Amino acid sequence: MRGTFVSLGIAAAIAVVFFFAFLVYVLLASGDADYWAGEIAEFERRDISNPPSSGAIVFVGGRDVRQWETLNLDMAPLEIINRGFGGAHLDHLTHYAARIIKPYDPQAIVVIAGEEDLADVRGRTPEDVLERFKVFMSALRAHGVAADVVFVSIRPSPSRESRWLGAKRANGLIEEFAETRDDILFIDTASLMFDETGQMRDDLFRWDGLSLSDEGYHLLSARLRPILMRRYFKE
Repeated sequence: MRGTFVSLGIAAAIAVVFFFAFLVYVLLASGDADYWAGEIAEFERRDISNPPSSGAIVFVGGRDVRQWETLNLDMAPLEIINRGFGGAHLDHLTHYAARIIKPYDPQAIVVIAGEEDLADVRGRTPEDVLERFKVFMSALRAHGVAADVVFVSIRPSPSRESRWLGAKRANGLIEEFAETRDDILFIDTASLMFDETGQMRDDLFRWDGLSLSDEGYHLLSARLRPILMRRYFKE
């Protein structure tokens, strides 16, 4: 009996080691743009069977865009194309810009990204995020995409509370950069996610303390839609 327990303990320890090794692999691999190639190919397959019209507003980013199931309804009557994938970093958006932005000849591009850059296990700084956004802008123009870019502020989350100061600095750097350009609009949503005592609003997040809840998406919609309507809606 004792030998059985020892064997089970060893097996459990090995399983834990393999599990954490797998997590490390995923964290490292997901930082590579090629990791998300399957999702990008799926977008292209859908476009063949159901081509979207040109001149829409393209939302790009990672989790927040990918999980925004009511995006089209929330932004109506604006025409929206959702191209959120995986846990996209800003340089992933740059890597795939020719495939998920350029083909649609968009009227505007809404970027909801940057949080995953700061959470990357390789250790990205706010200055890195700014530089990656600048590269993204240069890539768009090199691809002949002249549309305005709307950058939505990097948001806080309970599970990454320790990274908020870095995110706040990155927001400040990108906002300053946007002020030097006529083709970039920075929209602050992060400050709305705190209550009057300065605490993050728990109702804006799901159980994991990372993903947005329905109320979190309602907050984004209430902030973004009026601005986008004023700038881009044509009757």
